[in-house]
Amino acid sequence: MANPAKQQPPPPLELHLLDKPLVGEASNLDSSDERLERVNVLVSRSDYVEAAREAEALLRQGLYDVRLVGPYLLGLFIEGGLQALPVVFHSLSKTLLLNWPSFGPTDRKDVVTDGGLRWFLKVLNKHLEHHERLKDEKWMRWGQPDNREPLEQALTLSEEIFAAFGRVMPRNGCEAPFRRLCQWMEGHLRSLPTPAPLHEPEPEPEPVEEDAQALSRPAEAPRSAPESAGPTVPVSPALAQLMRKLAAFDTLVERQDFQRASVVAADVLNVVEHFDPRVYLPALFSRFFAGLSTSAEQVEPLLQSTETLSFRALDQLYRVDLDTFLAQGAGEGGGGEK
Repeated sequence: MANPAKQQPPPPLELHLLDKPLVGEASNLDSSDERLERVNVLVSRSDYVEAAREAEALLRQGLYDVRLVGPYLLGLFIEGGLQALPVVFHSLSKTLLLNWPSFGPTDRKDVVTDGGLRWFLKVLNKHLEHHERLKDEKWMRWGQPDNREPLEQALTLSEEIFAAFGRVMPRNGCEAPFRRLCQWMEGHLRSLPTPAPLHEPEPEPEPVEEDAQALSRPAEAPRSAPESAGPTVPVSPALAQLMRKLAAFDTLVERQDFQRASVVAADVLNVVEHFDPRVYLPALFSRFFAGLSTSAEQVEPLLQSTETLSFRALDQLYRVDLDTFLAQGAGEGGGGEK
């Protein structure tokens, strides 16, 4: 008798069901719909991957319901780990911004979304912290340098997701668990080793002996160094992503692909509207905040006296002539000990 064929493992979840523009009207599944019930029962048993498969099947049918988003995205993360985070964040952003009208239910959608996403973020945070405590095989995989890029890519989307929470869920409870998630990701990113260079640096060429004629010539005057182009600021992951979006808009306009250009334009305008320089230019402000934190005890009492004549006079000088403002401070000893 032939041995029964081994059962083949199910295929991985489809990654890109929610990170693209959706077409169609919002589904309005009843809360007692047996298809939703199947997803909820699997979630209650902590069978998250199987719940994601049920959610995936419904999304493939065009049944776009916010109650399926959390189980589906959690399944993507459990299967793909940190490498799946860019798709998870991109799907979350697209759901809340571009594709929001395509999702049901029509009744109290903001409340239903808030509950579902809070659950998703809570479970995701617990999953990360659980493996961090265990220091198990999964944690070891997360510690590899190839996780740096997906973490950076996901974090570039964090600000637009924060903004989207407030836009579609005015009383949202998702901000705190999402901030906790981003803080974990930032901390883990700092702990990752730097990837080894792909190629060994080429050895420097051996110096060539100069002939007698060359040695007899007078040495050339050294060329003047090029003028400094001014201070430079490192490009943060968020700023790099914004630059890519701006370049994409230019490319699409040149192609006269105005439909796609409008998608990029809406996204960039949203970024500009909620622009936080601490996210896009962190290196520019790091020294300021470091100095403020170490001098807080001296600076804070002076901030309480901004209505005095001396403060207002200095404030006006600072605004009209920064060089004189600094020079006077140096001449007076900067207000410190003499």
